[in-house]
Amino acid sequence: MTEARGEIRPLAVALHGRPFAAFPLHPTLLETLEKNGFTKSTIIQDLFLPQALKGHDAIVKARRGSGKALAYIIVILDRLLREEPKGLHSLVLVTNPERALELTNFVKGLARDFPFSATAFASADKIPEDQLKAVEKGANVIFTTPHWLNRLLKWKLIPTQQLKVLVLDEFDQMALENKTFLENLLAKLPLPGERQGLVFMENLRYEALETAYKFLKDPDEIYIEIGREDFNELELSLIHVSREEKFMLLLGVLAQHGWQKAIIFVNNKLEAQSLCDELKKIGFRAVFLKPDLGPEYRLRFLKQFAGQDADILIATDAGCRFIQQDGVPLLINYDLPESAEEFRQRALKVADNGKIISFCDEDGAFYLEFIEKDLGFKIPVIFPEPEDKWFLSPVIVKEMLSKREKSLATKRQARPRAAKQQKKPIRPTRRPIKPKKPGP
Repeated sequence: MTEARGEIRPLAVALHGRPFAAFPLHPTLLETLEKNGFTKSTIIQDLFLPQALKGHDAIVKARRGSGKALAYIIVILDRLLREEPKGLHSLVLVTNPERALELTNFVKGLARDFPFSATAFASADKIPEDQLKAVEKGANVIFTTPHWLNRLLKWKLIPTQQLKVLVLDEFDQMALENKTFLENLLAKLPLPGERQGLVFMENLRYEALETAYKFLKDPDEIYIEIGREDFNELELSLIHVSREEKFMLLLGVLAQHGWQKAIIFVNNKLEAQSLCDELKKIGFRAVFLKPDLGPEYRLRFLKQFAGQDADILIATDAGCRFIQQDGVPLLINYDLPESAEEFRQRALKVADNGKIISFCDEDGAFYLEFIEKDLGFKIPVIFPEPEDKWFLSPVIVKEMLSKREKSLATKRQARPRAAKQQKKPIRPTRRPIKPKKPGP
């Protein structure tokens, strides 16, 4: 960890893997890993294993190929060797039958001499008879999908009360496919605290996080992101400004860009809170993503920004990893970050064709040279002229926002009336009934 102005922030440099011997693993497992060529952990395993081996619940976000599967398999194998279960011990839920079979074969190959059994229970079409027999015999580890887990529970083939480890792999994709079905399914398993819950995602979708929090107890959150490398599609600009004029410049920039949704990064937590309060006084719908917020409150602010309840999200680098909102058009570095890696991490949060505007004040001048050297290019400098368009007082902006809100309210009121008029049924006109001619 590094400390800046009293705030603890994540490491700006990547952690390198350690030998597996550095972790408190069962000696048999450690020997098996070495025999199979696994001698050093990846970054994600380095962060995940110390907590997971203590029995903590966890949410892990990392790209595919980062070693997530081996990470939770190590935890399962370590617990199996120590606890020697008689029946179902670990349940791994994956997105498709191919993944279930692949992981099962890997575990069987890795732990072929271990005194426990593992099986997949998933198929593209018919019931897998051989897998069904393995389940009925009391497999200790089952790899399956939500669809096939539902069948196992309906047929009462697995004693869920014995479950010690629940792994939800590629959970973001799983929740996207059928969130309600998934929640109903997980509700039939032991409650959080009665078993260890490990959730793995490639992308942090807010809906998936909301579901994950329901089925985990005080989870450790481990999010690994590689900062943006390609800036070709982005419009970058730098404005030199004094510390005293930054707030008025911010108001001008927001006005120049038509009050678009924006993420604003500030280096210090207290200054970020103060900035949020000042913007709300003027009339902006702003939220501050405090790094020390509990998961539920943090998610509430993120969903407000993702929806229609907030237009500005203010964050520090400690909260940067939690932001997963797609398509944000504008990012403002109210404070230049202290390193190029933090600049790259922030840049991930703007749309591929979006804008990044960085303010460089007296403090930022110390960081700018090192950031540009690491990025490999100079950030284009723009001059905020004419000043009366770029530096706006809070009073003027408050009036502008008030007029804008009244205009929007009028439009919102007009839409229901217009829709009501369109939905008004059109009565068919009755044709006059001609009298019948008298017969002959």
